[in-house]
Amino acid sequence: MAMSTVDEAYERSMSDYPIESANGKPLFRVVKIKNITRANKYDDDVTAMTYRAPDAAVGKAATLLTEKQKKVFNILDLGSGTGLGGVSLRKFGFQGEITALDGAAKMLQLAMAKNIYSDCNEHILTSNQPLPYPDDTFDLIISVGGFGNNMIQPDCLQEVLRVLKPGCYIVLTIRMHSKCNEYQYCINKELKRLEANGLMQVASREEFMHYNWKDVTIDEGLDFNDQFGEVLALFKDPI
Repeated sequence: MAMSTVDEAYERSMSDYPIESANGKPLFRVVKIKNITRANKYDDDVTAMTYRAPDAAVGKAATLLTEKQKKVFNILDLGSGTGLGGVSLRKFGFQGEITALDGAAKMLQLAMAKNIYSDCNEHILTSNQPLPYPDDTFDLIISVGGFGNNMIQPDCLQEVLRVLKPGCYIVLTIRMHSKCNEYQYCINKELKRLEANGLMQVASREEFMHYNWKDVTIDEGLDFNDQFGEVLALFKDPI
């Protein structure tokens, strides 16, 4: 008997989650998977699972800005994937230029085909590979699913703040999956360090349903608490 669309999507998205490190370089395995096996099916898969992270992040950003700012702000979509964050930005009325950055070339290709982004960069952000932008470049940074196990690590947050203008926001989502406890501990520790050093403030932190798995039937041990995520708004202190 053929699997349902949502079961197929769940199987593809969760079969390697969290991805085990290979020679200490899990990021590069993630990029390979996204380029070879996931890119062409990604948008359909997340639609089947009612993926809410793009709207959660952009909806939060929209509450922080004026209508005038939404029209002109220069935005970085960090870990843009196939461009679903860009789609949400336009849906919520953001009209300024949007730059896409992702480590997976195929994902970027699909993002650019949506005709939303003015520029893109293929780049993997790590502590040894800083962002390819000058200080204080962007008025807003969103990162939908870019931070997490085997993705952008907490020690890169200060580098992301570097390219954000003072007095502006980073809005990001992170998973609350039961296999991400260590990551959550590390990002909380880094947020406290950055706040203590006067580099930023956590303006808000809210739970949301990241996926909707009510129709998934192939995983008998499914923990529905793993459907959730958090959306964080980080404010870069003015100089």
